[in-house]
Amino acid sequence: MRVCTLGVVLSVALLSPKAAHAQAYAFGSPLPEVTAGIAEWQTRSEPIIVNGLVYFPTPATRMFDPSVMVQTSVYQGVPIYTDVTIEPNSVVYVPLTRTNMRWYERKRQGYLAGTAGSRTPAFPVDVASDTVLLREGLDARLALLAEATGTAGESVPEPTSTVGRAPVVVQPTPPVVVRQRPTRVESIPAPVATSGVWLEFDGARWYADGASVPFSSDRFEPIGDYRGFPVYREKHGRRDTIWVSVVKDGPVAPYKKR
Repeated sequence: MRVCTLGVVLSVALLSPKAAHAQAYAFGSPLPEVTAGIAEWQTRSEPIIVNGLVYFPTPATRMFDPSVMVQTSVYQGVPIYTDVTIEPNSVVYVPLTRTNMRWYERKRQGYLAGTAGSRTPAFPVDVASDTVLLREGLDARLALLAEATGTAGESVPEPTSTVGRAPVVVQPTPPVVVRQRPTRVESIPAPVATSGVWLEFDGARWYADGASVPFSSDRFEPIGDYRGFPVYREKHGRRDTIWVSVVKDGPVAPYKKR
Protein backbone atom coordinates (compact mmCIF):
# COMPACT_ATOMS: atom_id res chain seq x y z
CA MET A 1 0.00 0.00 0.00
CA ARG A 2 2.81 2.42 0.87
CA VAL A 3 4.63 1.58 -2.35
CA CYS A 4 1.53 2.36 -4.41
CA THR A 5 0.95 5.68 -2.60
CA LEU A 6 4.58 6.71 -3.14
CA GLY A 7 4.30 5.99 -6.87
CA VAL A 8 1.21 8.20 -7.19
CA VAL A 9 2.92 11.07 -5.35
CA LEU A 10 6.00 10.87 -7.59
CA SER A 11 3.84 10.85 -10.72
CA VAL A 12 1.99 14.01 -9.63
CA ALA A 13 5.27 15.73 -8.76
CA LEU A 14 6.74 15.00 -12.18
CA LEU A 15 3.64 16.14 -14.11
CA SER A 16 2.89 19.31 -12.11
CA PRO A 17 5.75 21.51 -13.52
CA LYS A 18 4.70 20.70 -17.08
CA ALA A 19 1.06 21.51 -16.33
CA ALA A 20 2.00 24.79 -14.63
CA HIS A 21 4.28 25.74 -17.53
CA ALA A 22 1.52 25.04 -20.05
CA GLN A 23 -1.02 27.03 -18.01
CA ALA A 24 1.24 30.12 -17.98
CA TYR A 25 1.01 30.38 -21.79
CA ALA A 26 -2.58 29.18 -22.18
CA PHE A 27 -4.10 32.67 -21.99
CA GLY A 28 -1.87 34.72 -24.34
CA SER A 29 1.57 36.31 -24.46
CA PRO A 30 3.92 35.95 -21.47
CA LEU A 31 4.95 39.00 -19.46
CA PRO A 32 8.04 40.81 -20.83
CA GLU A 33 11.31 39.82 -19.16
CA VAL A 34 13.17 43.01 -20.19
CA THR A 35 11.79 46.55 -19.72
CA ALA A 36 12.80 50.09 -20.73
CA GLY A 37 11.92 51.76 -17.42
CA ILE A 38 15.42 53.21 -16.93
CA ALA A 39 16.64 53.15 -20.55
CA GLU A 40 18.05 56.55 -21.54
CA TRP A 41 16.25 56.65 -24.89
CA GLN A 42 12.94 56.08 -23.12
CA THR A 43 13.47 58.61 -20.30
CA ARG A 44 14.57 61.20 -22.88
CA SER A 45 11.40 60.52 -24.89
CA GLU A 46 13.32 59.79 -28.08
CA PRO A 47 11.55 58.40 -31.18
CA ILE A 48 12.24 54.75 -31.98
CA ILE A 49 12.49 52.83 -35.26
CA VAL A 50 10.52 49.59 -35.44
CA ASN A 51 10.54 47.51 -38.64
CA GLY A 52 11.79 50.51 -40.60
CA LEU A 53 9.06 52.90 -39.35
CA VAL A 54 9.48 55.83 -36.92
CA TYR A 55 7.30 55.91 -33.81
CA PHE A 56 7.08 58.89 -31.44
CA PRO A 57 6.52 58.56 -27.65
CA THR A 58 3.33 59.79 -26.00
CA PRO A 59 2.64 60.37 -22.29
CA ALA A 60 -0.03 57.66 -22.39
CA THR A 61 0.48 54.21 -20.86
CA ARG A 62 -1.54 51.01 -20.93
CA MET A 63 -1.65 47.86 -18.81
CA PHE A 64 -0.18 44.79 -20.48
CA ASP A 65 -2.97 42.72 -22.03
CA PRO A 66 -1.69 39.23 -22.91
CA SER A 67 -4.88 38.40 -24.81
CA VAL A 68 -4.30 41.03 -27.58
CA MET A 69 -0.65 42.13 -27.24
CA VAL A 70 2.06 40.19 -29.07
CA GLN A 71 5.78 40.84 -29.42
CA THR A 72 6.62 41.91 -32.99
CA SER A 73 10.12 43.37 -32.70
CA VAL A 74 13.03 44.32 -30.41
CA TYR A 75 14.55 47.81 -29.92
CA GLN A 76 17.94 47.99 -28.19
CA GLY A 77 17.29 44.76 -26.37
CA VAL A 78 13.75 45.69 -25.24
CA PRO A 79 10.78 43.74 -26.68
CA ILE A 80 8.25 45.79 -28.65
CA TYR A 81 4.56 44.81 -28.63
CA THR A 82 1.56 45.57 -30.84
CA ASP A 83 -2.19 45.22 -30.37
CA VAL A 84 -3.58 42.78 -32.95
CA THR A 85 -7.05 44.36 -32.71
CA ILE A 86 -6.09 47.80 -34.09
CA GLU A 87 -4.67 49.14 -37.37
CA PRO A 88 -1.25 47.58 -38.17
CA ASN A 89 1.88 49.78 -38.06
CA SER A 90 0.08 52.58 -36.20
CA VAL A 91 0.90 52.04 -32.49
CA VAL A 92 3.52 50.02 -30.61
CA TYR A 93 3.98 49.47 -26.89
CA VAL A 94 7.24 49.61 -24.91
CA PRO A 95 7.27 47.93 -21.48
CA LEU A 96 8.14 50.32 -18.64
CA THR A 97 7.55 47.53 -16.14
CA ARG A 98 6.42 43.96 -16.70
CA THR A 99 2.77 45.10 -16.57
CA ASN A 100 2.84 48.76 -17.68
CA MET A 101 3.38 49.66 -21.36
CA ARG A 102 4.20 53.09 -22.82
CA TRP A 103 2.37 54.11 -25.97
CA TYR A 104 4.46 54.99 -29.08
CA GLU A 105 2.62 56.21 -32.17
CA ARG A 106 3.28 57.01 -35.86
CA LYS A 107 2.35 60.49 -37.04
CA ARG A 108 -0.51 60.70 -39.54
CA GLN A 109 1.51 62.29 -42.35
CA GLY A 110 2.63 61.36 -45.87
CA TYR A 111 0.19 58.84 -47.31
CA LEU A 112 -1.53 58.68 -43.89
CA ALA A 113 -2.35 62.43 -43.98
CA GLY A 114 -6.03 63.19 -43.51
CA THR A 115 -6.79 59.84 -41.85
CA ALA A 116 -7.32 58.98 -38.18
CA GLY A 117 -6.72 55.21 -37.98
CA SER A 118 -8.39 52.82 -35.55
CA ARG A 119 -8.15 55.22 -32.60
CA THR A 120 -7.96 58.96 -32.04
CA PRO A 121 -4.30 59.85 -32.69
CA ALA A 122 -2.21 61.52 -29.97
CA PHE A 123 -0.60 63.84 -32.53
CA PRO A 124 -2.44 66.24 -34.88
CA VAL A 125 -3.50 64.82 -38.25
CA ASP A 126 -1.78 66.49 -41.21
CA VAL A 127 -3.96 67.79 -44.06
CA ALA A 128 -3.32 66.55 -47.59
CA SER A 129 -4.46 69.78 -49.30
CA ASP A 130 -0.91 70.64 -50.45
CA THR A 131 -0.81 67.45 -52.48
CA VAL A 132 -4.15 68.19 -54.10
CA LEU A 133 -3.09 71.73 -55.01
CA LEU A 134 0.18 70.53 -56.52
CA ARG A 135 -1.58 67.98 -58.70
CA GLU A 136 -4.18 70.53 -59.82
CA GLY A 137 -1.44 73.02 -60.76
CA LEU A 138 0.43 70.36 -62.75
CA ASP A 139 -2.75 69.36 -64.61
CA ALA A 140 -3.41 73.03 -65.51
CA ARG A 141 0.11 73.46 -66.88
CA LEU A 142 -0.20 70.32 -69.00
CA ALA A 143 -3.58 71.47 -70.37
CA LEU A 144 -2.15 74.85 -71.42
CA LEU A 145 0.80 73.15 -73.08
CA ALA A 146 -1.47 70.78 -75.03
CA GLU A 147 -3.65 73.69 -76.15
CA ALA A 148 -0.62 75.65 -77.39
CA THR A 149 0.72 72.60 -79.24
CA GLY A 150 -2.63 72.01 -80.98
CA THR A 151 -2.62 75.50 -82.58
CA ALA A 152 1.02 75.41 -83.73
CA GLY A 153 1.75 75.57 -87.49
CA GLU A 154 -1.59 77.05 -88.53
CA SER A 155 -1.30 79.49 -91.46
CA VAL A 156 -3.46 82.45 -92.36
CA PRO A 157 -5.11 82.29 -95.82
CA GLU A 158 -4.17 84.97 -98.34
CA PRO A 159 -6.82 87.64 -98.14
CA THR A 160 -7.49 89.91 -101.15
CA SER A 161 -8.68 93.46 -101.33
CA THR A 162 -10.71 95.16 -104.09
CA VAL A 163 -9.61 98.70 -103.35
CA GLY A 164 -9.56 100.60 -106.67
CA ARG A 165 -9.86 98.90 -110.02
CA ALA A 166 -7.42 96.09 -109.54
CA PRO A 167 -7.31 93.62 -106.63
CA VAL A 168 -4.44 94.17 -104.28
CA VAL A 169 -2.88 91.10 -102.77
CA VAL A 170 -2.15 91.54 -99.08
CA GLN A 171 0.86 89.64 -97.88
CA PRO A 172 -0.11 87.14 -95.16
CA THR A 173 1.29 87.48 -91.70
CA PRO A 174 3.91 84.83 -91.01
CA PRO A 175 2.45 82.05 -88.90
CA VAL A 176 3.32 81.98 -85.21
CA VAL A 177 5.02 78.75 -84.31
CA VAL A 178 4.90 77.67 -80.66
CA ARG A 179 7.74 75.42 -79.77
CA GLN A 180 6.83 72.59 -77.48
CA ARG A 181 8.88 72.61 -74.33
CA PRO A 182 9.76 69.35 -72.63
CA THR A 183 7.35 68.41 -69.88
CA ARG A 184 8.82 68.30 -66.40
CA VAL A 185 6.91 66.40 -63.74
CA GLU A 186 7.65 67.53 -60.20
CA SER A 187 7.28 65.18 -57.27
CA ILE A 188 5.94 66.16 -53.89
CA PRO A 189 8.86 67.55 -51.85
CA ALA A 190 9.89 65.50 -48.86
CA PRO A 191 9.49 67.06 -45.39
CA VAL A 192 12.61 68.93 -44.27
CA ALA A 193 11.76 69.42 -40.61
CA THR A 194 9.51 68.20 -37.81
CA SER A 195 7.74 70.08 -35.08
CA GLY A 196 8.85 67.48 -32.57
CA VAL A 197 6.86 65.99 -29.70
CA TRP A 198 4.32 68.39 -28.21
CA LEU A 199 1.17 68.49 -26.09
CA GLU A 200 -1.76 70.83 -25.49
CA PHE A 201 -2.02 72.22 -21.94
CA ASP A 202 -3.69 75.29 -20.43
CA GLY A 203 -4.70 76.62 -23.86
CA ALA A 204 -1.17 76.55 -25.30
CA ARG A 205 1.11 74.15 -27.17
CA TRP A 206 4.20 72.89 -25.31
CA TYR A 207 7.13 71.14 -27.01
CA ALA A 208 9.54 68.56 -25.54
CA ASP A 209 12.67 70.43 -24.42
CA GLY A 210 15.32 68.13 -23.02
CA ALA A 211 15.89 65.00 -20.96
CA SER A 212 13.83 63.83 -18.00
CA VAL A 213 15.01 64.45 -14.43
CA PRO A 214 14.08 62.81 -11.09
CA PHE A 215 11.07 64.36 -9.40
CA SER A 216 11.62 66.38 -6.21
CA SER A 217 8.86 68.05 -4.20
CA ASP A 218 11.38 70.69 -3.07
CA ARG A 219 11.97 71.70 -6.70
CA PHE A 220 8.56 71.25 -8.36
CA GLU A 221 5.00 72.34 -7.52
CA PRO A 222 1.85 70.84 -9.15
CA ILE A 223 -0.19 73.05 -11.51
CA GLY A 224 -2.53 70.54 -13.17
CA ASP A 225 -2.58 67.28 -15.07
CA TYR A 226 -2.40 66.08 -18.70
CA ARG A 227 -4.41 62.93 -19.53
CA GLY A 228 -3.99 61.70 -15.98
CA PHE A 229 -0.29 62.62 -15.73
CA PRO A 230 0.63 65.34 -13.17
CA VAL A 231 2.01 68.59 -14.58
CA TYR A 232 4.51 70.63 -12.54
CA ARG A 233 6.38 73.92 -12.67
CA GLU A 234 9.70 74.73 -11.04
CA LYS A 235 9.19 76.84 -7.94
CA HIS A 236 12.01 79.17 -8.93
CA GLY A 237 12.20 78.35 -12.64
CA ARG A 238 10.98 79.83 -15.91
CA ARG A 239 7.26 80.38 -16.41
CA ASP A 240 7.38 79.20 -20.04
CA THR A 241 8.45 75.67 -19.06
CA ILE A 242 6.34 72.88 -17.55
CA TRP A 243 7.33 69.40 -16.39
CA VAL A 244 5.16 66.32 -17.09
CA SER A 245 5.48 62.95 -15.36
CA VAL A 246 6.84 60.26 -17.66
CA VAL A 247 5.49 57.45 -15.47
CA LYS A 248 3.64 57.46 -12.20
CA ASP A 249 5.95 58.42 -9.30
CA GLY A 250 8.80 58.53 -11.81
CA PRO A 251 10.90 61.17 -13.58
CA VAL A 252 9.45 64.33 -15.13
CA ALA A 253 10.16 65.62 -18.65
CA PRO A 254 10.44 69.35 -19.60
CA TYR A 255 8.11 70.97 -22.15
CA LYS A 256 8.56 74.56 -23.35
CA LYS A 257 5.99 76.94 -24.82
CA ARG A 258 6.74 78.30 -28.29
